[in-house]
Amino acid sequence: MVTEDARKIFIDYLRQNAHRITNERFLILDSALNMAGHFNADELYLKMKNDYLNVSRATVYKTLDLMSECDLLTKHNFKGERTRYETKFGRNQHYHIICVHCNRILEFEEPKIGKLQEEVCKKNELKLVDHTLQVFAECKDEKACEYKNEGKHH
Repeated sequence: MVTEDARKIFIDYLRQNAHRITNERFLILDSALNMAGHFNADELYLKMKNDYLNVSRATVYKTLDLMSECDLLTKHNFKGERTRYETKFGRNQHYHIICVHCNRILEFEEPKIGKLQEEVCKKNELKLVDHTLQVFAECKDEKACEYKNEGKHH
């Protein structure tokens, strides 16, 4: 189950921005924060349908946007793909390497990247608000790649 902290953040955000607080949105919140890896709105919608949770597709899309606006989710556009989301709540800052052939997504943490961005902003008299880093690469041996044709997203 989702922590009460995440639920409180979401309720506060909905109230402050005059959005309706509905049971359907809480079902989506719980389901989204329990999704593993990177997912798109349709994958979440289908999982909820398979779990016999009755929600509308439009509400899933809207709620995912609201959750990313209040920093519970991170919203990604990986090289022309449909928007994908991942849980941000309770996770360390991390970055992504995406294979241009099999679409496998690898995550890595590197504190030096965050420090460098802050230094560059400070040097230019700017305040860092947000950032994203996506590195595009190729599997070492494309023919032997175990993820090819699977379109795996981790």
